[in-house]
Amino acid sequence: MAARGRPVLAACLLCSFGAAAQPVVLDAAKAAGPVDLAGVTQLLEDPDGQLTLDQVRSAAHRARFRPGSPKLGMSLSAHWMRYTVARGSAPADWWFDSGNRVVREISLFAPDSAGVYREMRSGSTQRFGERPLPTATFVFPISLPQQSVDRQQVDRQPVDIYVRVRSTAIVVLAPKLWRPDDYLAAAGREKVTWFIYLGMAGALCLFNLLMFVSLREITHLLYAFSLLSIVWAVSSAAGGYGAAYQYLWPDWPAFEEVSWVLSIVCASFFSVYFMSRFTGIDRAMPRVYRTAMAGIVSMAVCLVLQTVVRQLALAGGDAAIQVVFVAGLTSFLPLFPCMAYGLASLSLRGNRQARFVLLAFAPMMAAALLVWAELYSGRQADLAYLMWGSAIELVLMSLAVADRYNQERAARIQAQAELVAALRESERALEEKVILRTAELRGEQVRTKDLLHNILPVELADELTATGSARPARHEAASILFTDFSGFTQAVSTMPADRMVAELNDIFAAFDDITDACGVEKIKTIGDAYMAAAGLPKPCDDHALRCVSAGLLMLAFVESRNLTSAFKWSLRVGIHSGPVVAGVVGKRKYAFDIWGDSVNVASRMESSGAIGRVNVSAYTYELIRKQFDCEYRGKIAAKGKGDIDMYFVLVERKEARKEALMPG
Repeated sequence: MAARGRPVLAACLLCSFGAAAQPVVLDAAKAAGPVDLAGVTQLLEDPDGQLTLDQVRSAAHRARFRPGSPKLGMSLSAHWMRYTVARGSAPADWWFDSGNRVVREISLFAPDSAGVYREMRSGSTQRFGERPLPTATFVFPISLPQQSVDRQQVDRQPVDIYVRVRSTAIVVLAPKLWRPDDYLAAAGREKVTWFIYLGMAGALCLFNLLMFVSLREITHLLYAFSLLSIVWAVSSAAGGYGAAYQYLWPDWPAFEEVSWVLSIVCASFFSVYFMSRFTGIDRAMPRVYRTAMAGIVSMAVCLVLQTVVRQLALAGGDAAIQVVFVAGLTSFLPLFPCMAYGLASLSLRGNRQARFVLLAFAPMMAAALLVWAELYSGRQADLAYLMWGSAIELVLMSLAVADRYNQERAARIQAQAELVAALRESERALEEKVILRTAELRGEQVRTKDLLHNILPVELADELTATGSARPARHEAASILFTDFSGFTQAVSTMPADRMVAELNDIFAAFDDITDACGVEKIKTIGDAYMAAAGLPKPCDDHALRCVSAGLLMLAFVESRNLTSAFKWSLRVGIHSGPVVAGVVGKRKYAFDIWGDSVNVASRMESSGAIGRVNVSAYTYELIRKQFDCEYRGKIAAKGKGDIDMYFVLVERKEARKEALMPG
């Protein structure tokens, strides 16, 4: 992890020439940040990798430690690093951050509270869940014993922390001590930055995929693949900037070790192929295009060989891995001047796309060259360069794609003008087609009439078809039913949109069946609310009974559905009876609706009701009291209506209902 700001706790790095290194004294009163240990590294090389901790701590080997740098470069030897730390006034719990993401073997030896050294192992061959701490770099928790520290001199009994590393690639460590909270805060900032970058790339990738589906233009698909491969490379190459290993394949360390090779090869191939197709290099400068593709193949072969040799390198000798590593770096470099030459040449010829691409990919190319130069020189590569270079490329390339779309749009407009001229010449042929389409239209009119019957009541649909309009009518005796789901707003914020629509469709389809069975006319749905009425457009004496029966069946259906459904719905039902005006409104999309104060009161019945209950007004109660038992609620305040007598309908019908329905 890159160091940020000033050191967490000041480190007294007191060293004298030719003498043993003085301990790093941790002071709790200093500013937040990491304690950099790179300057106090004591180094011991173990060419055979056979030394144990006891041997390293022995007097003979202890004297062999020399001041050194944690940037070890290319070597197959095991290296021991010693750091002497005194706790001072600082807290006991610390995290040792190696600053490395890809070292093959790394172990930390630190004493516990009893002074016994304990080993913690990690490395690129472990699963992510097996790491001592779930962090991007290799981090180890340590607990320092309490020390008595004189402010005027270094503590006389410091703690030695030993780190053993061995790898088959360039080894560059950036050792630091962190307070856990400070490390998590810094890691959180890095992760947020990475997620923002992923969001940008994901949005542009989705946009280009939609453009490909709409326009069937291959360059949009190639750019989407190029985006994905670049994001993969930024997140995986040399350990990656983001948390790809942690989130995508935490149980596949072998794939993590080779994914950087695949990501670089894919990013190089798709980027070069896209730029060539987008700017026309493959047609205008075929030699440059073939040279670039040959360079990608050469680089891929070298990287694959390097990966294979790395897996076998610990078996003996590091000469082969060094040769292949240098070859892999060298084979990658010609790609940049080759493509830069092609883009610059086309830009000078007036190619707009080439100018955009040259400007967009310049920061990414510069960042890649900088990272490779750091790796080549044996320094730790800051992969944030790749991410920010890629982010700039995303923004600029989106402008390039937009410009390309505008040019294509202008070309389409011109093509449309030419098409209009051709259509005028074929007018006679079109007139013959019109006759054929007229016959087809008559068939469509029949189907339209059937569809209209599904939208409007049959009587109104027939009247609308015959006269072109439907007269509004006043109904003195009707009942209006409203339903609504409690907690729907919270559900919308947590449930995916397609799932929400599917849930409502399933429930409302069942409500439609219930209203049909009870002789109730569905009016409309408003969001999660369902509105229906009885007694119109055909009057009936039992309109209140029909609505109450439908409401109870709706409640029963929701309760039954909740027993097996993952998402539980809470339904309220409100009913009021009274006069309404019904009619058809709309010019293009007809809608059957009702109006009147009775509709408003029915809505208040629903909003003033309770979950799982049918709430009715006093007027409706008078119409159903012989058939249903009801629970009087008292006068309930309704918004804009004052206090209204309300009743809860009980589920069971009275026996008098059966007698009332008997003949005679």
